[in-house]
Order: sequence, then C-alpha cells, then structure tokens
Amino acid sequence: MVCGIYQISNTVNGKSYIGQSRNIYRRWKQHTRALDKPNVLEMGSYPLRYAFLKYDLKEVVTTPGKTGLFDFKVIEECTEDKLLERERFWINTIDPEYNCNTWTPARKKKEIDSEPKFWVQYHNYNVLGYVPVEMILDESLIEKYDHEEVLPGISTNKRAVLNTVGDTIFLIVGIGNKPKQYYIWSKFICEETVTNDYENSHSYDAFGTGYLIDPPQLLNSKQFNEFKRFCGNFGFGFMRIKDSSEVCPYLNTLKEITENYKPKNSKLNFSQYIKDFYTQVTRVNPNEYSAYHQRGFYRHLAVSLSIEEALELLMGEYTTLVIFDPINHELNYKDSTLLIHTLDFYNSEEGKKYIASYEFNDQTFPSYAIVGWMAVEKIFKYDEKSFAADKDLHLLGESLLDYKNSCGYEGSDVWGIALKKPIFLNPPICNVLQPEGINNGELWGAEDFSHLEAFDIALQAKVEYE
Repeated sequence: MVCGIYQISNTVNGKSYIGQSRNIYRRWKQHTRALDKPNVLEMGSYPLRYAFLKYDLKEVVTTPGKTGLFDFKVIEECTEDKLLERERFWINTIDPEYNCNTWTPARKKKEIDSEPKFWVQYHNYNVLGYVPVEMILDESLIEKYDHEEVLPGISTNKRAVLNTVGDTIFLIVGIGNKPKQYYIWSKFICEETVTNDYENSHSYDAFGTGYLIDPPQLLNSKQFNEFKRFCGNFGFGFMRIKDSSEVCPYLNTLKEITENYKPKNSKLNFSQYIKDFYTQVTRVNPNEYSAYHQRGFYRHLAVSLSIEEALELLMGEYTTLVIFDPINHELNYKDSTLLIHTLDFYNSEEGKKYIASYEFNDQTFPSYAIVGWMAVEKIFKYDEKSFAADKDLHLLGESLLDYKNSCGYEGSDVWGIALKKPIFLNPPICNVLQPEGINNGELWGAEDFSHLEAFDIALQAKVEYE
C-alpha cells in the first residue's frame, strides 16, 4: 500500500491532475472505474473523467504507468499526516489544469487545520430506492471486489463537504418502516472533493480511503435515538459531529463499531453482502419484503410465456424475445439471466400432445412454473430493417409496423433481447404465479415473498449448473 501524492498526465495536451491517497493503487481504480457505463456521462463538469472519455480511456488502471494517452505516476511517498501539506506543495508547484474543479484545503486554505473532524452522511433508502454503491450489481453478481473498490465515496448537495479533506465520514443508511432501521454502512477518510455543475444546481462528491462495515450494524437504540435527534433526525443529510462526550457522546460508539467490524477479508462478494443485508432487514421486520427485492440482489427478471413459446425458446427454435417500451432498468441486463416462466396451457388434449412431442409432460414442463433460464447476450432496438433481417430469429414476420399494430402498440418502441445458452430446470419450480397485469411475453421482477423464494431457488440452481 503506497501512501502519498500522485499525478495523472494527458500526454496529448500536457494537462495534469494532482491527488493524494493513503492507498494510491486503489485510487487509480476509483478514478477509472466504470468508464464504459452510460452514467459516467452524467458526472457534471468533473474535468478528469471527461478527459478520460474524450480521449477514449476504457480500461481500469491498477498500477502506475502509461495507459492509452494518460500517464499515471507516484510523484512522492509520504506519511498520512503529511498528505495535505505535500499535496498543497505539488498543486502550487505544478498548477494542474484538471484540478480546477477539485476543492482541497491544500489549495484553498492558507493554513491546514490539524484538528480531527467527523461527519455523518445519511442515505435514505425509502426515498432513493437503493443502498449505497449498489449499482455494482449491474456489472456482475459473482465477481469479488476489494472493499475499497466498492467505496468510492459519497455525493451530497451540501457545500460543507468541500472542507472535509483529511476528515472522517461515517455513512448511515435508513431503511424500512415501523420501525425504520438505521445501519452504519461505511467509514472513510476524505482525500478529494469534486464539484459537479448542472444547469440549475450543484452537487458535491467526496472520495477517499476506508471500508464497508462487514456486516452493516443495526444502530437502533435509546442512545442512537438521542444521537438522531442531535442530528435533526438526519434532515440535514450531511453534517459535522464533534468529538465531545458532552455534545455528541454517540461519536465514540460509531468509532468503536466501525473499528470492531472492519472487513476480515480483503475481497468482498458484494452480491452476497447485499443479499445478507436485505435478509437482516427482513429478519428485524418480517413485513419489509420490499426492502428485499425492490432493488439489490434480485435484479434478475422473469418472462411469462405460453408453454409452446417457452418450449420453442428453450429448445433454441428462436433466440430473440421482442418487447415493447421496456423501462430503463430492463435495458441493463446484458450478461445476466432471464428466467423462463410458463403460463396455462393444459386446456386441451392437443396441448398435452404438443409438449409430449418434445418428450415432456405436465409434471416435467408444468404451467405456472419457472422451467428454465437463458443468458441475455444483448439488448437492442428494432427498426423496420433490423426487424425484417431477424425474421428467422423472432418468427414474427417482416413488417415491424404490422406486428406493432397487431399487438396494439402502434406508437411504441420495439426492442429485441438476444438469448443464448438455454438451461432446463430439473425439477421446475412450480406454482409461481406471475404478477397481476403481466401478459404473455412481458418481463417482471419478484413482487412478493413467493417470487423471492422461487427466484432464489432458480439462481442457486444456476450456480450449481455453472
């Protein structure tokens, strides 16, 4: 672990960036993480990230050296207590252009305040609908991450965060109702703050070195309630708490908990971490099923199909599923899993003969069951030309317009989901009713506890198959 000052230089235009970190190699990865993700384009006016995109830097940088058109190097190693002083020296010496939107005490203050400061950031799950850094699940459900890789920092609309470099920030998550549960989620020392400028507003990001609490610890208690009142019931979102037994005695409790629950392993199976957290939430309050599935581990989807369509799909007779006007998150499932759910079919002898022709029966391929899954290869938008070109895949004819009219979606966008690697579940997961209002060929996620159990069984079987 290298502690010190680093420089990132653009070899095309000579512009550079100066930063400090207690773990520089981790910081490389934080800077270059998720550059291929669309949401990077929404990062306001952060000039360094914009430069990475402009000059087509796509890979995650893990060690110093030249990568693409950028040069990463350590310019000075120092102890933690010298970071601000040495960063100030190098910023004043080099005057780096990419730091123009970065606020540090070393650049903005004449004197460096050595008094340790502590801050609390509050994350309201009930409003936001996700727990911190949960977007990592969009990238992989099985890859293990370093704890610090999933701790890039916080984002707030409070300008006070600009003065926190060198300070400790605790992140607390509030989730659920009656009772609302409060968990200490992470702790880190701020090493950099960034201003993001939007049309009519600003937001501020803070990054640094720290760790997730493993596992997150429930704080609800009489002492915590007093602390919460001291913090205005977290109505400020981000605020300072002073290290004083008289003003804020609970600060020592936060220090103790975060020290006792440091991660024991350097690598983190984040999907399991999230799943265990939601399990804990429902264990405290069994009525909090929503906290278990609205977002998080259960981000797979199911598609309900008539049995003949489900058979043809799983048998590979067609490989493209056509959907209308998907919601945004349904377009982020590349390399994920689509569970195949069957609808009622056994109303006639012809139906039974049909599935028998594939050597199945109503026990081995039942209705209202999850009978298999397929891997999502890609999701793409259809136009008339691409729809006609794929007629042998989707088996829906050549005219996209005629197809939309026949389905009652004249003005809708049409998307294709290319599927591969079909797997039959043996045995199938029976008696799984799709949510109300879902019709043949439509996607859905888990909406009640029976769905959660069925998805869990299917995904566990998926791991065993693979």
